Amino acid sequence: MAKKNTWKTKAAAKVALAAGLDALRIGGEAILTEAIDETPLETGTLRRSGTVTVGALPDHQSVYAASEAGTSHKGAFDKPVGTEKAAYVSFSTPYSRIQHEEVGYHHPVAGKAKYLEDPFKRNRQKVLKLAEKRMQKALKDAE
Repeated sequence: MAKKNTWKTKAAAKVALAAGLDALRIGGEAILTEAIDETPLETGTLRRSGTVTVGALPDHQSVYAASEAGTSHKGAFDKPVGTEKAAYVSFSTPYSRIQHEEVGYHHPVAGKAKYLEDPFKRNRQKVLKLAEKRMQKALKDAE
């Protein structure tokens, strides 16, 4: 007799969503690793403020304050911080956006403009493929 698989739509969606968001978080960490290496360096605060979060952006003020005090946030948010079905890679300093966008700045120590955009573009397809594979595997394992 043939094996019959029956899926309830809500259960399947929940399994796939969890696997997809976890894969996006893992992919975001890989992007963040590259981005940190390309982030301008003066005091290190900007680099330490890099985070990956699922569900929402982090509280930028507390991330900035801790980064300024010497705490790195890479890998700090392994649990969702909100309910959005999205993963975020971000840097949380008052000057992170202008450092990212201003291509005319000179960075004598290290780093460059577009320090987040470039790694994102290089890795976007890999992260999407990872999410797809993780979702397929999670659905197969749940059968």
